[in-house]
Amino acid sequence: MATSTPAEATFLEWFKAAGGTVHPAVQLKEDCEGMGRGAIAGEDIEADTLLFSIPRNILLTTATASLQSLLPPDAWSSLGGWTPLILSMMREYLRTSTWTPYFALLPTRFDALMHWSPDELDELKGSNVLTKVGRDEADEEYEDTVKAFVKEHEDVFGNADEYTAELFHRMGSLVLSRSFHVDSKDENEDEEDSDDEDDEEEEREDVADVAMVPFADILNAKSGSDNARLFYEPATLNMMSTQRIPAGAQIFNTYADPPNSDLLRRYGHVDEFNDADLVEIGLETVVDLVGAAAGLSEEEREARAEWLLEVGVDDTYAIETDHKLPDELIMAIRTFLLDEADYAKAQKKESPPKPKVDPATAEWARKILDHRLSEYSTSIEDDEAALKQVDSAVLPLRKRMALIVRVGEKRILRAARDKLVAEFPATGAARAQKKEKKRAREGEAAGGKASSSSGKKTKVRQ
Repeated sequence: MATSTPAEATFLEWFKAAGGTVHPAVQLKEDCEGMGRGAIAGEDIEADTLLFSIPRNILLTTATASLQSLLPPDAWSSLGGWTPLILSMMREYLRTSTWTPYFALLPTRFDALMHWSPDELDELKGSNVLTKVGRDEADEEYEDTVKAFVKEHEDVFGNADEYTAELFHRMGSLVLSRSFHVDSKDENEDEEDSDDEDDEEEEREDVADVAMVPFADILNAKSGSDNARLFYEPATLNMMSTQRIPAGAQIFNTYADPPNSDLLRRYGHVDEFNDADLVEIGLETVVDLVGAAAGLSEEEREARAEWLLEVGVDDTYAIETDHKLPDELIMAIRTFLLDEADYAKAQKKESPPKPKVDPATAEWARKILDHRLSEYSTSIEDDEAALKQVDSAVLPLRKRMALIVRVGEKRILRAARDKLVAEFPATGAARAQKKEKKRAREGEAAGGKASSSSGKKTKVRQ
């Protein structure tokens, strides 16, 4: 296979010496569509072709790295989350190890959100992705746990000063963007799962199953463009083509078609057009808007929110590019519109209201969408105009990517609102105007009755 850099040549030599195989049509490319290093098809590749095979003995895990075996068991077990794997990677990186050629091929600079400045993150104000960056938590883990742990076990780690916050965040970003969930206990599964999935928090808890997989992690991810998939055998992991890949096309191994906000958070790139885009609305918005307007006390609002979680309603609702309101959002709105008697009945049945959109629910859904749009610091009109006018070569990359994320989310909110108003035209001002006309007619009718009755003579009882 063709390579373009000495680091790639060294990596491939190491990979093949360890027992790895690569199809001759698979070519590495240093920069693929702004996504960094990736792989392309040097010639047409048919579906169900073995692209490359990875021996399990070169996977980098807490079990294959040497750190765990060198530490006292109680010290190792005191570490949580991804920290055991990150520390293992830091130690292997800082010494000459089995994975030195692999580390030489990995990126050292990242555009993922973990590495953005506060001013750059401000460009994403309003997007729920800001709640998922995790920089503060990572900084806290490094300062409160990692520094002291490395210093305490300097006989194992070597010079503690080399274990910097920058290196900790770099290795953490590699785990976030490139690791796979490889459960060695389930040898009969057909397919490996990437850690780039919705189960990320659960997978973090079982770090023994998280693996860095050389070569597989070279493939980039792009929504709607998946053409390869990782399968495994007891001794190897095999990357297979899932469809025909024409010559020159990039090879993608994409899980779950992530939206732009997630692509940016994990990988540091976005798609100009992404059919998998979505925008999230939190339960707290329903609580604050609907619950307060319904006259519920803070304690009552919190109680209903807790009850929704107890009966299985999520606390985050994603609106996708079909612009359909999520059933759970509708259920949450209707729960806060229930009077005390109906809420008591729902509690007794342990079942929230059905996700049926009536005029009252539609009106509150519209208000929630309007509120969600107001949380961004710029208008959709300004963003769309900026997106049309900017030259990608002039606008800083991170600013442009934030703009694309904002526009995608706002378009979904606007379209969902338009769809709602079209289905329930009596919402908002039109509904209020209809009520006002009805009150006026009733007032006129009452006035007419009063004037007609005033001309009648009444008998007075003596």
